[in-house]
Order: sequence, then structure tokens, then C-alpha cells
Amino acid sequence: MRPTLGSAGNRTSDLGQAIWEFWTGLWNGTGGSDPADFITDDVTVHLPVFGMPPSASLSTRDDVTRWIEGFRSCYRPGARFAAELGPWLVGEEYVVARWRFTGTWQGGVPAAATAPPGTEVSLCGVDILRLEGRRIAEYWLSDDQLDLYGQLGATIPAGARVR
Repeated sequence: MRPTLGSAGNRTSDLGQAIWEFWTGLWNGTGGSDPADFITDDVTVHLPVFGMPPSASLSTRDDVTRWIEGFRSCYRPGARFAAELGPWLVGEEYVVARWRFTGTWQGGVPAAATAPPGTEVSLCGVDILRLEGRRIAEYWLSDDQLDLYGQLGATIPAGARVR
């Protein structure tokens, strides 16, 4: 029988919670754990086309941690990711959660933003983390990037959805 999201026991799994706490700690800049303990050396990343680097450019643990640090550098300290739903451990293979990011933009990405530094923003998304050997081997992101662009007054280039 295949587990379902929210079925008994999946919500509070020690493994799922540990992975999620590491992951949000990394995004929040508060992680003290060694990424090698939680992310495989070679990781596969699946990002939305719009507003993101090409997924293929993030193929190692170091690539992923540098990308996350780059995102964080656009926001004042104290910017936070927090789960709104989940995390759930699905089987022993996937950790899934819907999150909300809140922060104060201080400039940087997107370069076309017209909002002044100091603009408060909020962004939601869903992360799916596939585990191998109790470490993250694959990551899917689905987020509301267009909402963020709207909050920052950034124009969306024609053809932005085409690769």
C-alpha cells in the first residue's frame, strides 16, 4: 500500500522532520549542519523556467548551497522560510512541504525591479525532496515567482517563459 500525504505517521517522521529542518535552516541561513550530511555529492535540481538559473547549472551540493546563499544575499538578515503545510515523509523516499518566504528585499535579483530596497515581500511554493541513503538526491521547486516580481515592480521580459 502506497502512503498518502498526511496519512498517520508520515507527518511527524523523525527522518522527514530532520531533513526539513536542515533544508529550511539552509534557506534561512541558520543551519549549522554540514550539507554533506544531508545532500548527496551530485544532486538533480528541477526549477521553474522563469526567474531561475538553468536547472543543469545546479548539479552538485556546492552549486545548490551557493545558489541558496545568492538568493539569501538579496534579502536582509531575518528573512524566513517556514512550512505552511507539512513536511510530510512519503514512503521513506520523499519529503514534501508547502512553504512561505517572507523578507525585506535589499536589491539584486531581479535586476529589473523598480521597488526600492527595503520592500517587504512574501512568496509561497512547494518543495519536493527525493532522498537516497537518507540524503537529498533530487529537488523539485514549484513557486509563485511571478508574485515576487509583481511585489518588486519587475517587468517580465517578453518570451520569458520560452527556453
